[in-house]
Order: sequence, then structure tokens, then C-alpha cells
Amino acid sequence: MTKKIAIIILPGFALTSFSLTVEAFSVANLLERGDLYEYTVYSASDDHSEKMVTSSNGIKVKADKHISEFQSADFICLCAYYNASKFRNEFLDKLLKKYYSEGGYLASLSSGSFTFARIGILKNRTCTVTSEQEDVFRELYPSISLVESLYTVNHRIYTCRGGATALDMMMYIIGNDYGTDLTERISQRFQTAKIRTFDEINKSNRYLKLNLKSPVLATVVEIMESNIEEPYSIEYISEIVGVSNRNIEQLFKKHFDISPNKYYLKVRLAKALKLVEETHLPMLDIASACGFSSHSYMGKCFKKEFGFYPSVLRK
Repeated sequence: MTKKIAIIILPGFALTSFSLTVEAFSVANLLERGDLYEYTVYSASDDHSEKMVTSSNGIKVKADKHISEFQSADFICLCAYYNASKFRNEFLDKLLKKYYSEGGYLASLSSGSFTFARIGILKNRTCTVTSEQEDVFRELYPSISLVESLYTVNHRIYTCRGGATALDMMMYIIGNDYGTDLTERISQRFQTAKIRTFDEINKSNRYLKLNLKSPVLATVVEIMESNIEEPYSIEYISEIVGVSNRNIEQLFKKHFDISPNKYYLKVRLAKALKLVEETHLPMLDIASACGFSSHSYMGKCFKKEFGFYPSVLRK
């Protein structure tokens, strides 16, 4: 069954996010030799007769229709960027609110989150916007939580940070519709090694932020997270990185207000929590996978960190 996608472009929209979104659906159709997706581009200009919309870099794109001609869609993608925080269109607001209240799915490409927030559909939810617009968003909508993920999925609302992250989000959507085999083939057509998962995206983003604080700190954290089953000593890590134990301790104290050993323990316990919650593995196996000498010792550390024993989650 063909899915109908409505792509609404606002004046000053992000051309990169728009193009990657169109290409993702187009390549999906091409690879499957069918019409998996039927996409229509809508203009959100104040002038209902105006189909040409200018992007943030000055390039004009001709829409298929104006939003006043909107009838139905399985998914609406709202593409915005320049002056997104100031944009107002009463017709668009009513359209989106009605569509969402009736169970529709919405995606923000770059800065559509500003419109979603303004019309009230992000209440008690999280979202993302482009990094340079985060301060403005927080000032305008302090009750809405911004997260650092490159894209978020929250109760039929998808939001991304713009640019190439729109492709990551589209691959997630297409993967949900038709499976990961198709998204892997699409990624090959885009000459990307693979489609990034949520965990990979979040981890990549976090390592980048750590690297900006301190390349040594980012390297140490990455080593810790890659060696959980058989944890390295801090002394051995310091040899690998080529800095002193004291240097590593100072970095963790400065940026995390914690010792490196305690940070490493938290990393291992976080994995233990995930395995307890998401698998049926015996506690002994989980303890071994997370670098603990016994499940009773893991239980004590678990209780101290989270306030309850692992067995409580299993019950």
C-alpha cells in the first residue's frame, strides 16, 4: 500500500534537510520498483497562489500545491529553518493541530519544532532543534525539554537537528515501514557505510562533545565503554592514552566531579541495568558481562547506585 507523504516547506526552509528527505523516499521507490511513497510538496506561503518558496540559502523551490489545497496524508514533514521562531501562519497552525489530534504523524525537518511547540503539541514531550537555535527555543519554550540526540521520536512526533540528521530520521521511518534491509540498501545508494542507530548517534554526539572538552577525556571514556566485561585498570588506561593517572583523575574531577574508577563503575552498572531490563539472562551472566566478580557484589553496587536490587526489576 502506498503511503502518502506531505512535505510542507516554510519560507527560509533548510534545503539540505528537504532534499535528503525527498531523496530518501525517491530512492526507496526506485529500489523496490514501486510506489512505496507518494510525496507532495506544499507551500506554506501567506499568498495561496504562490507556489515558489525560497530556502534559507536563496534557492527557490516550486511546490506542487499550497497548504490550502491539503486533503490527506499518512505523514506530514514540516521543513523550516531561517526565522522559524518568528513564523506564523494561522491556516498551517489549524491544519497541523487538527491533523495531530486525529492521530496523524508529524516530522520536523531542521526547525519545524518551533511551530510544533507554539501550537501546543509538544507539551510534556521532548524534541530537538538545530544546535544554533537551542538557546532561542529554550527562551521561548522553557517547559519543553530539548535533548541532544540527533533525532527524537516522541508520541507520533519526530524531530531532528537538521542537515544530514534528516536522512537518519527518514531511514528510521522507512525502516519501521519496510524493514532494515531496505534502509541498508538505501544507505549504499547514498554512499554511506551504514545507517546509524539511536545508540550510535547518541554515542557519537556525546563523544564529540567530550572531545571538545578534552581529547584525552573522550578517549578514556571510549576505552571504558569498549571494555566492560574485562575492565582495565586506570593505570593501564593511562599507559594506553599516554598521560599520567593524576592527569586523568583531574579531568574526571573537573568535568564529572567524580573519580575515574567511580565513573567506570557507573558505566558498567548502566549496562547491567540495561541487560536486567531488556533480557532474561541469569544474574550471574549479567555480572560476568559487566565485569563483576560475582552477582552478589554486582547486586550491592546496583543497590547503592539505583536504590534497589536487580531482582526487583525482574519481579
